Amino acid sequence: MFCKSGLVAASLENKTDTVFVNTNIMKLLSVIIPVYNERKTIETLINRVLKVDIEKEIVIVDDFSTDGTRELLESRCEQGSNLKVLYHERNKGKGFAIRTALDHVKGDIVLIQDADLEYDPEEYYNLLDPIIKGKAKIVYGSRFYKVKRIAFIKNWIIRSLKKHPFEIVYIANFVCIQILNLLVNVLYHAKITDEATCYKVFDRSVMDGITLKCRRFEFCPEFTAKVLKKGYKIYEIPISYAPRENLEGKKITWMDGLWAIYTLIKYRIVN
Repeated sequence: MFCKSGLVAASLENKTDTVFVNTNIMKLLSVIIPVYNERKTIETLINRVLKVDIEKEIVIVDDFSTDGTRELLESRCEQGSNLKVLYHERNKGKGFAIRTALDHVKGDIVLIQDADLEYDPEEYYNLLDPIIKGKAKIVYGSRFYKVKRIAFIKNWIIRSLKKHPFEIVYIANFVCIQILNLLVNVLYHAKITDEATCYKVFDRSVMDGITLKCRRFEFCPEFTAKVLKKGYKIYEIPISYAPRENLEGKKITWMDGLWAIYTLIKYRIVN
């Protein structure tokens, strides 16, 4: 069941506009959180997700963390937290962790949430709104949709002026995402601005007939390719984004970008 009843107000990026989600529609949200070595952020993230006033289940898959994350999750469960935690006995990758979680979710709608605090759970209301209203089956939270692209360029200029050492990685990531977007739009006749976003929200029925084979970060291109090939449209909602650096625990690399390109081309040809 989504939220309790009536209308729930959710603040948008500028904290002044408000969107109202009709919560009389009874649905359950499943929040999937793949986790690997996120001891510094996972507890804060869980608390933020729990604060979102939506009826939900939280399914966490620990991908064989070695930094104390697993022990923290075990302790949290012992305290009676409303969490479903699954553990891999060896490191299998983010994509595999999501596949594991998908086998255990009970919700009508599924939302993918990273554990690194780059994405804000307060965005859930806006992300769910198109699905609840029947406008879409799949919603992506875009970091580069319309005004968000302007905000990105503004941040780039500010970082450049300050000679921020993270700037090169920041821009390389942006360029790679634009290449992926171009490939998706050309190969699959789509029109999206952020294929690589963490926030992918979808009606669970979307997965009927889709078998995922991903292991690492190629979950994003594989999921995108397969739902588009099935004829689904991807609805985008602008979201906020707080990127972190590799030194802060960011795990995706340029090799994952090349693998994503390969994955998009591969699934254009094969199922």
